[in-house]
Amino acid sequence: MARKLTDAERTNLDYLREALCRVLEPSQKNKAASAASALVRVRGDVVTDEDVAQIVSRFGKDAQAIGEAIRSEALDPVEGQDDVYTLHVPTQVEDVAEKPEAADQAAVAETAPEAEPVADVPAATEPEPAVEAADATTLATGRKKPRRHKRKPAPVEPSEEPAEKNLSPASSPAAEEAAEQPAAEPTPAAPAPEEEPVAGFESPPAASASPTPAEKPTRTSATRTQRGRFRRVGKGGSSHPTQLSEVPYVRRGGPAETEVRAKILELDQRFWMNGWLLSHPSAYTLFERQLTAINDALVNGALPGDITRRQLAYQMGGDEKFFEYGSDGHKLLRAMGMEDVIRHRPMPKPDLLYHAPRCRKHMRVLVTENLDPWLDVHDLMYEEGRTTILGERIHVVVLGGGTPILEHNRLALLLDTLGADSVEVLYWGDIDRAGVDIMTRLRDVLGENYPFAPFTPAYQLMIDKAMERYPDPADNEQTCQVNLGMPDMSLMCEGLTEEAAAYARSVVGGCRLIPQEILTRRDL
Repeated sequence: MARKLTDAERTNLDYLREALCRVLEPSQKNKAASAASALVRVRGDVVTDEDVAQIVSRFGKDAQAIGEAIRSEALDPVEGQDDVYTLHVPTQVEDVAEKPEAADQAAVAETAPEAEPVADVPAATEPEPAVEAADATTLATGRKKPRRHKRKPAPVEPSEEPAEKNLSPASSPAAEEAAEQPAAEPTPAAPAPEEEPVAGFESPPAASASPTPAEKPTRTSATRTQRGRFRRVGKGGSSHPTQLSEVPYVRRGGPAETEVRAKILELDQRFWMNGWLLSHPSAYTLFERQLTAINDALVNGALPGDITRRQLAYQMGGDEKFFEYGSDGHKLLRAMGMEDVIRHRPMPKPDLLYHAPRCRKHMRVLVTENLDPWLDVHDLMYEEGRTTILGERIHVVVLGGGTPILEHNRLALLLDTLGADSVEVLYWGDIDRAGVDIMTRLRDVLGENYPFAPFTPAYQLMIDKAMERYPDPADNEQTCQVNLGMPDMSLMCEGLTEEAAAYARSVVGGCRLIPQEILTRRDL
């Protein structure tokens, strides 16, 4: 069992994780936390190449990229020693986490080494203990440095004591004594003590000075420390995220997180089986209504699969876009490992024209490249009730439109909506380099999910008519497709006669064209 990390090590872990995430690829960022955790757990004060090799060995193919990221972002080489490094973390992180009071005193001593204004105030005018404990970083830099597990001091109310106990710097005994002494030259490295804002006193308004070079590294480190701390919610911590990206990881948490986790465990085990929802309890609080609705549907066995994604989302929580791709709902399901559990009716792309008169168990789908042949087949099926085209049984006709049929998985989404047990795809396009290339690429896009073949009767008839009109293949229409290489003709030539196949190869090889429009409705 891994040992428990100290507060300083947790802060270093968060800092290193964010540093690695900045340089890793998106697919590798989920390994940044594991690498950072292993780095802060290395025994001793140094890290060697052997330690790095052992850490990245668990990451498989990403080991080399993560190792390079660790050496560039997380380690500093030790002078005079080869292959020996120290962790690249701000020194203020450890100091503030372990000894916040010592860090505050060091900051005051660095920026105001001569004297502290509070020390010169007589005992009768000294501020109360609560005021005396004000953050010294405020005195040094003009803003507060975040602390761990410390409650901020309550604001000091105006004193109702007699006027002599609520003096201004101009009328205080210390100021009068300073006025009698010769004025010293101002030190550029730190502001004069009289200009420091002291709790309990009223200071005249003044323009804020720009930070000195000595202050800037301290402020940058404090900012990084604060950013790293807010990403993890510890015991008793609270967060109020408004979207999924703001939901923090909670390792343990307090009573509130324990109560939320008890509610999560009452859900179907598929919600919390991979542990993500239990480690992000505020995600349940943010989407409780939707998660409860989905859980009720799963428990009752009434989760519909015949309605669209938006219709399902509205029934689950009243937001029809909750399950849209890229939305918080879709990301939430994917994080919980439930993306495949939520079934819905597939949606085809609205710009894909098709005609399917009725649903059948087995369907043959004809995809045409151009509009005119699509209209001819559509009219024969719609007006005459035809189910055979050129002797082939056809149940659906789809307008491919050229290369758009290959984009965004258009055809596969449409085929999923047909509701058939099996679907066979036939393709019919121009006989030219572009048409043959589209047919070959569409077969590769569909893969093994759908049987695919050329619409051979149509190609044979197109070539027969072209041979009758132009016995020489070079007399066919010229194209500008010289930039396209010679495609693989084996798929299109399946089922053609040897003479027709040779003619087609000559046409395509010479950048010629036999268009689909060579056939009319009467030919079909």
